[in-house]
Amino acid sequence: MAKKSANKKTTTAKPAKPGNILFSTALQSTLVGFTIIAAGLLYLAFMDRPANNRDRIETLSSHLVENQSFLLNQSIEGLQQRLSAYSSSAELLTALDSHDDASLETFSQELQRAFPEAVSTRLIELGPLGIAALNKEKAKLRNSIEVDIIRRASNDDSVEPEAYRYQKQWLFSLVQPVRAEGQRFASGAILITLDSKYLMQQLARLDGALGQTTLTQESLKAQTFATSGQSDTQVQALTADTGVSQWKISFTPSALLIGNNTNSNEIIWILLAVSALASMAATAIVINGVKKGINDNLNTLMEEADSGFSMPGFAQAADQLQQLRQQVVQSSNEAAPETTEAQPTDPIDEPAPELSVDDAFSPLDTLPIDLPATIFRAYDIRGLADTELNDEACYAIGMAIGSAAIDQGQQTIVLAADGRHSSPRIREAMSNGLQASGCDVIDIGTLPTPLMYFATHQLNTQSGVMITGSHNPSEYNGIKVVIAGKALSGEAISTLRERIHNRQIHMGSGSYQTQSIEQDYIDYILNDVAIAQPLKVVIDAGNGVAGAIAPQLFEELGCEIVPLYCEVDGNFPNHHPDPSVESNLQDLIERVKSEEADLGIAFDGDGDRVGVVTAEGNIVPADRLLMLLAQDVVSRNPGADVLFDVKCTRNLNTLISNYGGRPIMWKTGHSFMKEKMQETGALLGGEFSGHIFFKERWFGFDDGMYAAARLIEILSTTDPDLDAQLMSFPNSVGTPELKIESDEHQKFAIIEQLAKQGDFGNGKISTLDGVRVDFPDGWGLVRASNTTPMLILRFEADDDDGLLRIQQLFKDQLAGIDNSLNFSF
Repeated sequence: MAKKSANKKTTTAKPAKPGNILFSTALQSTLVGFTIIAAGLLYLAFMDRPANNRDRIETLSSHLVENQSFLLNQSIEGLQQRLSAYSSSAELLTALDSHDDASLETFSQELQRAFPEAVSTRLIELGPLGIAALNKEKAKLRNSIEVDIIRRASNDDSVEPEAYRYQKQWLFSLVQPVRAEGQRFASGAILITLDSKYLMQQLARLDGALGQTTLTQESLKAQTFATSGQSDTQVQALTADTGVSQWKISFTPSALLIGNNTNSNEIIWILLAVSALASMAATAIVINGVKKGINDNLNTLMEEADSGFSMPGFAQAADQLQQLRQQVVQSSNEAAPETTEAQPTDPIDEPAPELSVDDAFSPLDTLPIDLPATIFRAYDIRGLADTELNDEACYAIGMAIGSAAIDQGQQTIVLAADGRHSSPRIREAMSNGLQASGCDVIDIGTLPTPLMYFATHQLNTQSGVMITGSHNPSEYNGIKVVIAGKALSGEAISTLRERIHNRQIHMGSGSYQTQSIEQDYIDYILNDVAIAQPLKVVIDAGNGVAGAIAPQLFEELGCEIVPLYCEVDGNFPNHHPDPSVESNLQDLIERVKSEEADLGIAFDGDGDRVGVVTAEGNIVPADRLLMLLAQDVVSRNPGADVLFDVKCTRNLNTLISNYGGRPIMWKTGHSFMKEKMQETGALLGGEFSGHIFFKERWFGFDDGMYAAARLIEILSTTDPDLDAQLMSFPNSVGTPELKIESDEHQKFAIIEQLAKQGDFGNGKISTLDGVRVDFPDGWGLVRASNTTPMLILRFEADDDDGLLRIQQLFKDQLAGIDNSLNFSF
């Protein structure tokens, strides 16, 4: 028994084999390394990037809601300014005080025409006791809110617009008292009421796909009364104040806006997957190293008892793992792409000439008796700078302009000049003449024509003179005039010559000062135009004066600018500054393509006209550009008038009508167009030559830079591909402007004779400006140029055959009147 007990085996725990211990240690080390890498990547994915994305979206949304607030305030201020202007009529005050029903009815009808966007307009008599004399039934007031705002207006309190629900729709009303200066109570009140849809149209200037804008009135409780756009997210809305104390505006970004401005985590997940695969590979390497190390050490131990257990395979595997981890870290640090920022062109710093009335060139009795009639053209004064516009002539014209301004109650005149070599001399003579008539002069320096127009509004002078030859050759120069807010044209210009001839001139001693207006102009546009995404734009100023300010303007708007010929040079060394001529745009086309720009913009010599080139290098005719602009403006202003000249495509007529606007064709010429826009209240106008006139959000004058800014705004909030946008509009086969040489007198006689005896078959003849004949498949036009000794022609048809037929018909008729005409087509 004892023997059996001694031979019995006992079971004890086996010590771990060295291979298992090392294998476990290697695997744990690999897992620790992977965990550290994964934690870093997950932090980037779930903490760092989301925070950066939220900041980016919040900044963009804040910018958009502030722009929406500005546009809304500008719209309300525009309505209030129009009301104020209407209420300042002395005739209206007299009619209210005398209870002249017939006159009041006439004023009421004019009020309806003045505010076509209003649901209702009312001219309300208040009587000597103000609101106490209000007849609510006669005034047809809707509710106590309208009574209350009239009461406050009558008491000379500040009255803000107020929104309210009426018959299941949101309305808002504005009121303007009519009272004599110093009068306690108002004699009457003007009340206009608009649908909240009007406000939605203002908010809809921002592409609705970018997010939702809401307008809320905070009285007893917050009530939303206008909404535009859409939002499919739960992101916190950003709110901003408006010019109306009870109104708040908020913006909620859409998923599209968030998606376009969010850095994706896709690259982080890819790195995490790569790290996992690398860790698996490292583990396999470690395992193989452990096995090899054990075998080697065991063999060594078996062969050499004194050798230690070194495990060199483990150290090698650790080194390999470290190298892999370094590769992962390095791959996560992506280098940011280098960008080259376009530098703005420095503005021309030209000292203002020292001008003094003491420098007058001649007293009144020695003014020139008879200036050449040919320089007094249809919508400006223009001639050879050294001979026809010499110092004596410009001094006399300055006195005539100043005298005409004084006769209209105007005292101060803004003066500016373009970059031609003759312009400083003419500006000095003009300034002396204006001062000699008794007018005060504010000289704003060497700037584009639109800044002269802008200054008449900003400085509240209403009158201005621009020395510019526009797009004419460098030896020419000219004078554009606006008096009391109206650009002189036709008879008003020829009357200046008669004043000089008849000595109907005022004498006085006006003052002279200089003033900078450039930054005010830029800031005004920056506050008006909202660019949702930056575009790369090539600007070709043709060495005209627009080059001194356009690059800075568009760079501050947020565009990447490539300047081309933006150095002001009156010799125009690179090409003529006329963007309506195709050959002048070839350098711009090449640069747009080579720079891979989104757009090319060209200006004429004084910056009031614009030419456009698409990213693909296609020239956009001004009448097709007007289609896109009209679509934008009429979408917010149903029923708005849109003006275009006789050279524009007839497709505009149908297109504007389909948008809900009213198309109006008018005479060619910037002065004629501005006059017609004032007469009709049109919100947009355009000429085939590139003059674009905005009344919506602007002042109604032609401004190539502002028109370009509005175009970029449309592209940045819709689709930057201008070619794609224009494809949706109807197109016809057409010609550019074609020119036939004539002379200053004969060109008008030819047009007059053609209108009387021209035989155009079944064509419908219009003599609005020249002779335009419309056929079922196209039209043709010939008119006398108001700026050059030329006949100007243009043709359009449904196809090439129709175009050739109409052209030949015009050639035959013109040749029958003057067989010396040389046709180049």
